[in-house]
Formats: sequence, C-alpha cells, structure tokens
Amino acid sequence: MERYQTQLKSIDNEREALRIKDRQFSKIRAILFLVSVAFLVVGYGFDGLPYVGWIGWGGLVLFLAAVTANEPVREKLEELGRHRSVVRRLVARLERDWDRLSTKTLAKSLAEVELPGHRRDVASDLDLLGHASLFHLVSMAATTPGIRTLANWLAGPAEENDAKQRWIAVNALAPMREERLRFYTLARQVADSSGDPENFIKWATGPAWLAKRNWLVLWSNVSVILAGIFLFLAVISGFGLLTAQIFIGSLIAMGCLIAINMALTTLMLGPAHAIFAIAMANRRAVSDYEEIFSSAEWLPKSAQDSNQTFLNQISDRMLSNDRSAQTGMRALQKVAAAGGLRQSAGTFLIYLPLQGLMLWDVRVLKRLENWQAEYATEVVGWFEALGELESLISVAAVRDEYPSWSKPEWVSASDSPAIAATAIGHPLLADGSRVCNDVQVGPPGTILLVTGSNMSGKSTMLRSVGLNVALAAVGAPVCAKKFCLPSTELATSIRVSDNVAEGVSFYMAELKRLKSVVEHAREMSRTNDRVCLFLLDEILQGTNSRERQIAVVQVLRHLMDYQSIGAISTHDLELADEPELQAVGHAVHFRETIRPDASGNEQMTFDYKMREGVSPTTNALRLLEMVGLGEETDATRKSG
Repeated sequence: MERYQTQLKSIDNEREALRIKDRQFSKIRAILFLVSVAFLVVGYGFDGLPYVGWIGWGGLVLFLAAVTANEPVREKLEELGRHRSVVRRLVARLERDWDRLSTKTLAKSLAEVELPGHRRDVASDLDLLGHASLFHLVSMAATTPGIRTLANWLAGPAEENDAKQRWIAVNALAPMREERLRFYTLARQVADSSGDPENFIKWATGPAWLAKRNWLVLWSNVSVILAGIFLFLAVISGFGLLTAQIFIGSLIAMGCLIAINMALTTLMLGPAHAIFAIAMANRRAVSDYEEIFSSAEWLPKSAQDSNQTFLNQISDRMLSNDRSAQTGMRALQKVAAAGGLRQSAGTFLIYLPLQGLMLWDVRVLKRLENWQAEYATEVVGWFEALGELESLISVAAVRDEYPSWSKPEWVSASDSPAIAATAIGHPLLADGSRVCNDVQVGPPGTILLVTGSNMSGKSTMLRSVGLNVALAAVGAPVCAKKFCLPSTELATSIRVSDNVAEGVSFYMAELKRLKSVVEHAREMSRTNDRVCLFLLDEILQGTNSRERQIAVVQVLRHLMDYQSIGAISTHDLELADEPELQAVGHAVHFRETIRPDASGNEQMTFDYKMREGVSPTTNALRLLEMVGLGEETDATRKSG
C-alpha cells in the first residue's frame, strides 16, 4: 500500500508540473495566434504595409510550432492519467473498495462473458464475478481478451496441471513491478483506443470481400494506367509539345475517370469502408496492439527454462515465430498508414485525387486482404495469448501483494481426494476483519456438516473454501496457511431465487439448482482426473421441516453415490440428528455470545471460530426480540 501511495504522489507531482507547462503553451499559442491575425489584418487591410503581413505569416509559423511542441506534453498528461488510474485501482483492490473497482464498462464486459449454466450459478453463489467479487480483487485486466480469459479461469475447473503452469508463470512475473505497471497502463490505453477485438477476429478469419469482386482490382489497375497516360499527355501538352486539343481532351478524360471512380466509391465501396473501420479503426489502435504484443519482450529470461512452458507458448505466439502477433501487427501498421489517408483531415486532400484517379481504397483493401490471407489462422491465437498474459500479470499482483498467502498443494483426485486447509480465510474480507479456521472437506463417503445460528459464519466458511479453490485454479496464492486440494470442479447451491415471470416458485428453483448439482456430480464421477466439490447452503427452505429433512438426505445420498466431496450448512438441528447423515457427516458449528451491555440490553456477538460438533444454540427468537418483534408483555403494552 505504501509503495502505491508513493507512486501516486510522484505521478500527481509530475502531472501538476506538466499542467503548468500546458497552461503556458496555451497562453503562448493564444498570444501568437491573436498577434499573427492582427498583423495579417493590418498588413493586408491597409495599403503600403505588406511587410507587416509577412510578420503575421511568421507569427502563424511560430503558432504551429507551439502547437506541435505542446502535443507531447498533452500526450504525456494522458499517459500519466492512465498510469494514475491504474495505481488507484491497485490501491482500491487492497482496500476492498468495490464501488471504485466495479466500473460500468467493466460490469458490462463481465456481463457479456459466456459461461455454461452451472458455472454461471457457481460464479453468482461464490461472488466470483459480481460487484464485490474475487474478479475485482484479482483483476488488473483492461482489454476484452484479458477480462474474458480471467473470468473463465476463475469460474472454470481447478485442474492441477493448468494451475501449476499458471503458478510458475505468476511466480516469475510477481517481482517485475515496473514492467507489470507499464503493461497495466498500456492495456488500458489499448482498451480505450480499440475496444473489443471480436469483430476484428471475425473479419480476419472470415471470407475475403474482394474474392468475388476481382473486377474492382482489375479496374483499379486499369485506372492507374489510364491516369498515368492522361497526366503524361496533359503535362507535355502544357509545355507546348502537343496541341491544346490534346491538353483539353486529357483533362476531360481525367474528369470522366474521376467521376467513374467516385461513383464506384459511392455505390460499391461501402462494405470496404466498413472493413476498414473494423480492421484498422485508426492507426493508433493498430499501433497500440503492436506495442502491447511487443511487450512480451520483457517476459522473464527464465521463460526459456523448460519449466516455463506457459510463458514460452505465450512468447512464441506474440513474438518469436515469423507469423507472430508482433510481426503481423507491424505488417498491418503499414497497410493502416495507407488506409489512414482518408481518416485524417490533414491527408484527406491527398486521398481524394488518389481515390479519384486510381481507386485507392480498392488497392488498400487488396493489401489488407493479402494480410488477411497470410495471418488468418494465427489471429485467434494472438488474442488468446494476450488474454492469458494479461490474466497472469493480474494474478502476479496478488502474488506480490500478499506474501503471507500460501502456495496451494495438489493431491491426487483418484485416491481418497479431500480438501484440507489450515487457517483458511475469506479472501474478499479485509485482513483486519478476517477470521481464519482449519477445515477438511472429504474424502468421498463423508460430508462436512456446518451448523450454527443465523449470521454466525456458516455461509462465509463455504465461500471461503470455494473462493480459495478458484484462487488456486488461476495460479494465485491462497488465503490460508496451508491448502491441499485435488483437481476439482465446483457445484453450488447458495443463492437461489424464484422467477415470477416463468412461474417458478422458490422451492422449485431450489430443486432445479440441486438437480444441476447432482447431474454435474454424475458427470464428474465418470472421470478419474477431477472430483466434484459441492457447497450447499441452507437448502430446500421452501418446504416444511420434516419433508425438508427427508429431501436433503436424499439429495446428499445421490452426491455420495457419485463419489463427490462437499459441505452443507444448516441451522436446522433436527437435520443434524438424521441417522443417515450422522453416519457420514463430520459436524462442526459456529456460535454466538449474548451479553448485556452497560445499559442492561442484550448484545449478540460472534467470534466466527469453527468448533467441533453440532451447534448447541439457536438465535432466531433472540434476534426477533432484539429488533423489537418479540412477544409483547403487559409492561410493553402499557408503555405502548
């Protein structure tokens, strides 16, 4: 935190110095412009003072020089603004300032992430992607590929091989603080200038537009020849080497050629311009992508180590081979420079005669589609590599910022798999308010039964287990002193709601969710490399107590049959007394303490410490009384 605060102070000081410089340039520009206009008016508005006009022209030259000199100052201010925004996000993550972290743009990007139905449920139940979520704690991603990749990693399975490769890469990136900060800033710049590359990828991997319109390319080449002939005739006629009729005829012919090409531009080239807007929205966007792909040059030198296969693969796609992202984007930059003539006010007057005489847009599109043919098979891999690198660099910040969090340890998923944690905590809680506990979930044939009264910490414990599994999956350190787990897929039922529009009651919604959990467990039972971890919180509340107990036992029986491991929380003490559940359940509980305060009023407190056995207390009626809804006595009736 102190490091980030120091960086913010340094950035603010540099920005203030540049703002002062920018204001000075603004004053100089204004003075030069007004003085130049005044001299021009005097010089050309009064007879006999032409020399004054020349001073005015000189002043305009100085004005343009001041504008040019001011541009780097403003660009640096923009860069520092992005840099400051990045550091403030790093601070907000440490402070758990969820409102600052969850921007509208980021929320929209997360909402567009495509997840299978059961993973969407898990993400909602465990706060993986929402407002105050693990994504916001972990993520520094700004580009769409980075956001989507990290979101899918967090909501996906925790697979040992993938997680270990990610951990190795994250461990190598964690010490590279300055490089990571530059990458975060550059990623934000790319996101601002280019947006979602999805349309670019669709174009690059799609059919070529000119393939069915080769006559346009042919006519473009003919136009070049005709324009050359007409210009040559016009020039030599202008020197008197040919007759005036040939000069006039050449001009008329050029006019007809321009008219034909402009008509083709209007009638035929609308789709080509749409392709330009997708493939090279602006030269800066292409340049920014080339820069961010080139940033892989500073990947750790140890990436050449055989253990660093993940970083090697990323580096290869972004840099190393002759069809890498860096090579491809540099080639695209050259095409974008030609295509950019029509986008800039400064070069539009150059573009017009080129388009009129030689169908410039068709020639640019031909070069663009040649690029498309060469790199189409590589483009998807480029952006996958970018998303992976941005995700790893995000996770590397967590590795750097939480040195007390531990490296997850992986155990076999085929030999009595279990999750065993020492001093596990909820990673979304601040360090000062987090209470840690020891817990074991599994092996198959057992169930962790978490009991306790309302608000005592049962749901928090379930989420602590699930969130740390997600952290382990992405290669991050876990919020525990020790955390052992097998390759795992999560299945949860924690947040369930009814759906009035679809006529689904709360109880039916719970049943549908539990069916999804059981079906997922069935699928996992067919594999030997992963185990299903279920986390069920206060399930089947939408029915009476006795039927609920029978139904819960039946659901758990299915999950046990499919060799799943998991935990269920409840404050229904009768459920904990079910013989079938007692036979397989390991019961733990959280409790509350009620003490009178100085005024004699009862106050309920929780220590959030998990203890062995079934909860000996309940607090529903106590809470009812504490909020003023308890049974009225004669005294309270009279006072009312």
